[in-house]
Amino acid sequence: MAKSSALAHEHPVLPRVVRIASVTVLAVFTLAVVYPLLAVFFNSFKTQADFFTNPWWLPEHLVLGNYTYAWTQARIPRFMLNSLVVAVLTTGLTLVLASLAGYAFARFRFRWRNGLFLLFAILLIVPAPISIIPLYVIVAELHLIDTYWALVLPYAAGAMPLSIYLLRAFFATIPSELTDAARIDGCSDLSAFLRVVLPISRPGIATVGILAFVHAWNEFFLALIFIHNQDLMTLPLGLQTFFYQYHVEWPYYFAGLSTAIVPIIIVYVALQRQFIRGMTAGAVR
Repeated sequence: MAKSSALAHEHPVLPRVVRIASVTVLAVFTLAVVYPLLAVFFNSFKTQADFFTNPWWLPEHLVLGNYTYAWTQARIPRFMLNSLVVAVLTTGLTLVLASLAGYAFARFRFRWRNGLFLLFAILLIVPAPISIIPLYVIVAELHLIDTYWALVLPYAAGAMPLSIYLLRAFFATIPSELTDAARIDGCSDLSAFLRVVLPISRPGIATVGILAFVHAWNEFFLALIFIHNQDLMTLPLGLQTFFYQYHVEWPYYFAGLSTAIVPIIIVYVALQRQFIRGMTAGAVR
């Protein structure tokens, strides 16, 4: 303590330099993340000529018709509905399966428990594209091509390793005395989980739900492979197909992208407090 105090006394400028450097790095990273989104939003209100002459700053004149064109001609309402159906089904399936599996890993002792959990942890680092060929064969054999389930099932399966990992860490922080008391009162393991554990696990559930929803809403690669019917295309695939097929102007494309971003922002703003609590809950026991 005395040594650190003496060091601070000898170098009074050091804490200020560290603070300034930290703020500078944070500002640079924030700008790198936020500015591309702002650029998309700004360009959605420009004309084609204004976009090519001034792509990085505010529009000279607001053109609201870009949104009208994108909304009507690009079938955005239909694509948004498809994305919403896929994202909601994926989120629901992920929450049900991951919460049960995470609770089992956190509370029960069974054979191969550590090995199975290690397998899920390894799956976190396995690149998804390496399984695309067997996945396509399975989906085709089940006659799921051009259906919502061709996306929902792979999305939920892909979200399972991280979801189980997060929920296991969260459930491990809940005192076992709560479930023991529920069993004394006559609850089964499943009843104690549903009535006691889940109600106090909203931050962890919200975190997994947000991650699953955002991934399903934004995913493009599997949708490109499994969905060919335009009536079933999700928003990322529908926008890409429409705007590249008809060679429309860039401001229309940016208007469609801005529309696609809005639901994600709403979901995060509504659940950000639960999301942050859920991400940090397993860090300290």
